[in-house]
Amino acid sequence: MKYLASFIFLALFKPLLFADSIDIVVENYPPYAYKENGNITGLSTDITRYLLEDSGIKAKSWAFAPWKRAFLLASQKPGTLLYTVVRKPNREKLFHWIGPISDRNIYIYKLKRRKDIKASSLEEIKTKGYSIGTVIGTAATEQLKNANLKITETVNYEQNVRMLLLGRTDLIVFLEYSLAYLAKKADSQYSDFEKLFLLDGSKKYYIVIQKDTDSDIVKRLQQSFIKTKHSGKLAEIQKRYLK
Repeated sequence: MKYLASFIFLALFKPLLFADSIDIVVENYPPYAYKENGNITGLSTDITRYLLEDSGIKAKSWAFAPWKRAFLLASQKPGTLLYTVVRKPNREKLFHWIGPISDRNIYIYKLKRRKDIKASSLEEIKTKGYSIGTVIGTAATEQLKNANLKITETVNYEQNVRMLLLGRTDLIVFLEYSLAYLAKKADSQYSDFEKLFLLDGSKKYYIVIQKDTDSDIVKRLQQSFIKTKHSGKLAEIQKRYLK
C-alpha cells in the first residue's frame, strides 16, 4: 500500500518536479559553444548558464547536435532552449526570443603590423589588388566573389587565420569572437589584428526557447536577461572572449 501511495504521488506531481527544468541543445560552434576538458563552454554557453542560475531554472540536459537537428528539436519540443540563433522572419513564430547575446558583426581584418595596407571599402580593396582569405561555400565568400575581388579560399577558418599570419593573404573576413578564439589556437592574439571596416552588421545572435514552453519559465528567463544586460554582466562575459 505504501508503494502504491508513493507511485500515485509521483504520477501526480511529476510535472511539478520538473516544472523549473528545461532541455538545452546546441551546435558545436566555437567560441560560442564548444567542449573543453569534457565540459560545454563558450560565450553563449556562459551567458546561458548565468541566466539559468539567476532565474533558478535547471537544465535537465545539455547536449550538442548538428545545427539542423538542434534547430528542429528546439522548434518542436516545448521546454527546449537553443542559443546563437540569427533572428529571421520565418523563425519569428517558432520561438520565444529571450534576448540578443552578441552582435553578428563580420569585419574585414588585416594584421596590425601591415601599415602598408589601407582600405575602407570593397571597391578600394579591388582597386589596390589586395587578396582576401575566406572559407569555401560561405555567404561572405559569395559576396566577395560577386564584387570581383581577389579571393584565396581555404577549407576552414583556422587555416584562414594561419594564411594571413604567414603573409599568404593580405586580408581576412571574420566575426570578432571567432577571430579572437582562433588567433589563440594559432599562437597569436586578437590584438595582433586590426579591423578595416564592417562588411555586415545587420544581424545578432539570440537565445531562444520553443514557443509552447511554460510562460513562467519564459518570463523568468527574459527578466533575467534584462537584469544581466543592465547590470553590465552581459558585457563582462562578452569581453572575456575578445582577449
